[in-house]
Amino acid sequence: MIPTQRLWVALCALSLPAVAAGFIPELWTAIASLDALLLSLALLDLSVARSTVLGARRELPPKLSVGAPNRIQLHLHNKSSRGVQLMVRDDLPDELEAVPDPLDLWLAGKTRAVASYRVTPHRRGRFDLGDLHLRVLGPLGLMWHQRTIAAPAKVSVYPDLRGASLLLLSGAALDLVNLGLRELRRDGRGTEFARLRDYAQGDSVREVAWKATARRGRPVTRVMESERSQSVLICVDAGRAMAARVDGLSKLDHAVNAALFLAFVAVRNGDRVGLAVFSDEVKAFLKPDAGRTQYRRIVDTLYGARPELTYVDYHELFRQLSIRLLRRTLLCVFTDFIDEEQAKAVLPPLRRLSRRHVALCLSVKDTAIHKLLREPPPGPEESFQFAAASEALLEREQIKSAVNRDGVQLFDVTPEQLSLTAVNRYLDIKARGAL
Repeated sequence: MIPTQRLWVALCALSLPAVAAGFIPELWTAIASLDALLLSLALLDLSVARSTVLGARRELPPKLSVGAPNRIQLHLHNKSSRGVQLMVRDDLPDELEAVPDPLDLWLAGKTRAVASYRVTPHRRGRFDLGDLHLRVLGPLGLMWHQRTIAAPAKVSVYPDLRGASLLLLSGAALDLVNLGLRELRRDGRGTEFARLRDYAQGDSVREVAWKATARRGRPVTRVMESERSQSVLICVDAGRAMAARVDGLSKLDHAVNAALFLAFVAVRNGDRVGLAVFSDEVKAFLKPDAGRTQYRRIVDTLYGARPELTYVDYHELFRQLSIRLLRRTLLCVFTDFIDEEQAKAVLPPLRRLSRRHVALCLSVKDTAIHKLLREPPPGPEESFQFAAASEALLEREQIKSAVNRDGVQLFDVTPEQLSLTAVNRYLDIKARGAL
C-alpha cells in the first residue's frame, strides 16, 4: 500500500489541532476520533483498490532499433464494474529508456484498452524484460494498491535499419539515383546501358537515343547505370575511440547504422559487399558477396559488435585485406582519429592499400565540442574548456588535411549526416567509374 498526496495533506491538516491540544487537553478526544476516521477511510480505500481485478500483458515488436523510439503496447483488462485510475510501469533494463514512465491512464469498468509507450534503446544486444507493476487508486484517492503481474520476456535490439526501410518502401528496382530521397545526389552518369524511356524535361541532349527516337517518332532517352558486381568492403572500427558517446549513442552504433545503410544500397545496386570488424585484430570478416542473404549476414555480424577498450591495429587490418582482397575494391572505413599519433599509424598502410583499391574514411564528429564553441565562455572554468575544445578541433582538422593529402578521402560528419555521406560518396565513386 502506498499513501497518496491527498492522505498526507489530510494528516498534515490534523496535525494543526494537535498543536492546540497541548494547551487545550479537551481536544485530544476529537483529534483521536478524526485520526481513527481518517485511518478507517484509508483502509477502506485500500480494500476497494485491492479488490479491483485487472489483467495486463505486454506486446513487443519482433525487433527494436537502437537509438530510435520503438512502440510497445500494453493490453489492459478491467474485470471489475467500477472504473479505476491506473499507473503502469514496465520493468526495463537501464539500457532501455521509456517515455512516458510511468504510464498514467483511466480504465472504465468491464472494459479492455490498449495503451502504449515508446522505448529508446541505447545499446544493441539481447535484454531481459521484467514484470509489469500496476498501481490502482482507491475511489477516495487516499491509497494506492500496488501489484505485480508476471511478464518476463526477452527482446533483441538491432542496429537502426530505418534508412534501409526507406529504400525498400521506395520500390526502386534498378536505378538507385531515382529513389526519391533528396539527399542522395545525382552527380555523374553511369557507364552501362540500362534501358530506354520517353524523354523528360531536363534530360541532356547527349542522352537522347536518336535511332530509337526516329523509330518511335517521339524523343527517347537512353538510361545509363553504374557497373554492377563491383566489390565494396565495409570496415568498422570497434576500438576504444568508438566507445565514446555522441547524441545518446556510441560512435560505434552510429557507424553500424551507417554501415548497414551503405550495405543495403550497395546490395540493392547489384554489388558484392563484404564486412570487416576490427580493433587490435580483425574480429570478424565476411568476404564480398552479393544478394539479400549476404546483407542478412552483415546485419547478424554487426548485431553483436561491441566497442573494446583497446588500441586499434590498422597494420594488421590492412595486412589482412591485402591478402584477402584479390580484386579492386572500395574500402569504406568507419573509424575515428583521436590524435595525430593514431593518424600517423594508419596513414602509411592506408596509402599503400589505396594504390590498389579505392579508400574512403568516415568518422563521427564530436557534436559536444562544436556546441561548446558556439558561444564565448562566461567564466574561467568555461574558458579552459573552450580552449581545450578549440585545440581538439584544430588537431582534428589538421589530421583531416593530412589524410586527404595522401589520396584518401576522409569525411568528418555529424551522426545525422553519416549514413547519407557514405551513400553519396559510394554513388559518386560508382558514377565516376573509379572502381
